[in-house]
This record gives sequence, C-alpha cells and structure tokens, in this order.
Amino acid sequence: FFFGFFPKQAMGMVLGRISEEMPAHTVLARASTYEVRRYARSVVAECSYGAGGWGGGDDGSPFGALARYIGVFGKPQNDKEKIAMTAPVLVTPEPIAMTAPVLVSPGAEGQATHTMAFVLPASKYSSIADAPKPLDPRVTLRQLPERVQAVRTFSWNFRPEAAKKNLDILLDDLAKDGCWAVERGADGQPRWQAAGYNPPFALPFMKRNEVLVDVQPNPNCPKAEE
Repeated sequence: FFFGFFPKQAMGMVLGRISEEMPAHTVLARASTYEVRRYARSVVAECSYGAGGWGGGDDGSPFGALARYIGVFGKPQNDKEKIAMTAPVLVTPEPIAMTAPVLVSPGAEGQATHTMAFVLPASKYSSIADAPKPLDPRVTLRQLPERVQAVRTFSWNFRPEAAKKNLDILLDDLAKDGCWAVERGADGQPRWQAAGYNPPFALPFMKRNEVLVDVQPNPNCPKAEE
C-alpha cells in the first residue's frame, strides 16, 4: 500500500536502480575484491568544493552549481540546452602540488582540495567543443583521456570516510596481487577518485559507490609466471 504512492521511476531510484547513462568502459581483469576497467575518453563538468573540502561544512555546494548547469532545477545555466543526468558523480581529492590535468583544482596554502564532476553523456558530447558552455564561472569543462583504473565497489552512504577506508583496502589488495602498478602524483599519493551512483534518498544498503585508482599493468605480475 505504501509503495503505491510513489511513481515507478522514483521507487526504482529509492531501491538503488540506475537508469542514467554511465561512462563507457571495458573490463580488463577481475579479482575477488576489485576489477580493472579501461574507460573511454569523456567530457566532464566540474566544480571545486570550498576550503572545507568534501564533507566539510563550507564545501561550497558544488552539486547545486553542476545541477543548475545541466538544468535539473529548470532553465539550464549554459548557452545551449538541458543535458541529461548521468551516473556516477565523481569526487577527486588533489593536493595543490599536483599538476595532473584531470579533475584537479588548486587548493589553498598547500592543503588538499576536492572537485565534484558530472560526466556528460558521451552519446551526445564527444569533446569540449560539443558541450554547452557553462554560464557560472565556477563550473568548468574538462576532457578526460582514456584511462585504466582499478575499482572497488561499496554500499551505504557516499561519505569521504567510507571512500578513504575502501581506498586503503583497494590499495592493499593491489599491492598483494602485484599485477597492477598504482600511478602516483608528484607528492607520492595515488591518483584516485570516488564515484557515487545514487541520489541521497536511495536506501543506503542499496546504494552503489566506488573508489577508482589509476593503474598500469605490472610486467612483473606474479600470476603471469604461473
């Protein structure tokens, strides 16, 4: 009786159903606790968190700025058209010393910062030139190159503490397996992202979240010698 009040689409979202377009990828390898994917090129719209970073009280509400860019709340804040929502939403932590061009925003006084990014539908936008230009100066477009990432999936709420815990587990598993070398930035830290696929109102145990670490094949993989 209670569920009859909800449209089927909304009910599906509550139960963790993902109907949005997702980034194209192929699975290169599977292990018991993670898989390795090769992602195709894509375009993202990104916005920096505030000084508090992801989970901070003064995070600057990047989700709202990105949602207005694609037109979630009405007229889109761009120069062309509404853009279909995709999944997942990406969060990338980066220190100021990093110079990698993907999902990086400078922090303050050497502290870590974060960016949130929406991946634009690859079925419609293959380059920055194709994508609508943001009217909000806080929102920028970036072309992501093809990349290889090791991915660990986890459920419950999309929080920085949970992402960091699962990142540590993924890094440990990659080190034990020895078949994929983790790419690191100039500061020696792994290049990683967190991905959230569901809206906040989805049941926590039905949510799909991921941590993704940039990797390259290890030529000295122990399994290759078996």
